[in-house]
Amino acid sequence: MPDLILNMDALNHNLRRMPRLERDWNFSFMPVLKMVACHPAVVEAVKQAGYRQYGAAEVDEPLFWKNEPASDEPALDDKPVLISLPPMHRADDVVRLFSRSPADSIDALDALDAAAERRGSDARPHDCIVMLDLGDMREGIPIEHCDEFFHAVVNRFRRLNLTGIGVTMGCLHGACPDAIAMNELAHAAARAQAILGRSFSLVSLGGSIFWDWWAEHHGEFACPPGCRVELRIADPILLGYDSYHQKASAGGAFRRDLFRLDATVLEVTERNLRPPRVLALNGQGEIAPLTRTGPRKRALLDCGILHTSVRGLKLDIPGAEIVDFSGNYTILDITDCPGTFRPGDTVSFVPDYWAIAQSFRNPMVPKHCLSCA
Repeated sequence: MPDLILNMDALNHNLRRMPRLERDWNFSFMPVLKMVACHPAVVEAVKQAGYRQYGAAEVDEPLFWKNEPASDEPALDDKPVLISLPPMHRADDVVRLFSRSPADSIDALDALDAAAERRGSDARPHDCIVMLDLGDMREGIPIEHCDEFFHAVVNRFRRLNLTGIGVTMGCLHGACPDAIAMNELAHAAARAQAILGRSFSLVSLGGSIFWDWWAEHHGEFACPPGCRVELRIADPILLGYDSYHQKASAGGAFRRDLFRLDATVLEVTERNLRPPRVLALNGQGEIAPLTRTGPRKRALLDCGILHTSVRGLKLDIPGAEIVDFSGNYTILDITDCPGTFRPGDTVSFVPDYWAIAQSFRNPMVPKHCLSCA
C-alpha cells in the first residue's frame, strides 16, 4: 500500500501568494479542493489563509473524513460551496451541508427551493448560481438560451437566492476562454439582471484554464456593476502549475513540490522475458504488449491500479522505467539503473492531478500532511 504525502509548507507558500494577486487582478479566489476531497488539513490551511469558503465537488465530501454525519447544521462559515451539479434527490443534503450550489434547470432549482423551504423560515435561504455553457459543452444552459431561462424564473422562488451566474471551461472538450466567449458572458449577465429586475453579486469562473487567461485579460472583462468575479480554481495552490498547458502558472513562484506517493519494493528479480505461449486479456482487460524481451531486472512495488491513477505517476530515478501495472503492483525495469534496489526500499513518485485525486478518495491509502522544511 503506497503512502501519499502532502507538503504543507508548499501549500501554505502558495496560499500566501493569493491575496496580492486578488488585489492586482481584481478577483475573488475560491479554493477548489476537489483534488484532495476536502481533506481536513487542507481545509484548515485554507481557512488559516483567510478563505472561509472553499469548493467541494461531491455532496458527500464534507462528510468523507467523519465517522458519522454531523447532527447539527454547520455554521455558515464552515459550509463549503458545491461546485458540481447535485442530483435532485440530494436537495435536502445540499441545502444543509453547503452555503451555495449550482443549477442549470428549472427542475433542479425548484427542488433546491423546496428543500430550503422545508428547513423553515428560521434557516438562512440557500444561495445558488445558474450555470451557463460557453462552449465546453459539459454542464450549463447554452448561452443562446439564457434569456428564455431567466424569463421563466422571475419571482419563482421563495427560499432560494439566485446570487449570480457561473461558467466552467476546459474540463470536457478543452474549450478555452477568449474575447468572444467572455463578451457573450458579460452580455448574458447584464441581460439576466435586467430580466430578473435585480443585480447579481458574482460571476463565477471555474476550471483552472481560466487562471492564465484572467491574469492577462482581467482588465478587458466588462463585469456588470455590483458584481465581483470569482475564480474557482485549484491548480496554482495544489499543483503549482497549469495542468492544462503543462507550464508554470501565471503569478510566479508557486511551489510544485506539494505531493509525492511513496511505494515499497516488494521483490527484485532477474527474469527472462518472453511472450506467453497462450495469450488472453490481462487483468486490465487489455492485450499487454511485451516491449522488451530477454534477460531483464525488475522491481515489484506495492502501488497499483487499486490505489491510484497509475498512469499519472512520474518516476525520477535515472535508468529506472515504469513498464507495467497490475491490481496491487507497479513493475519497474531497473536493468539499466546504476542504483541498487532491495525489498523494503522506498520508491517515490510524483503524482499528477488524477493520481492525487484518486489516492485521496481511497480510504486505504494513508495520507500524511507534513511540514517538510
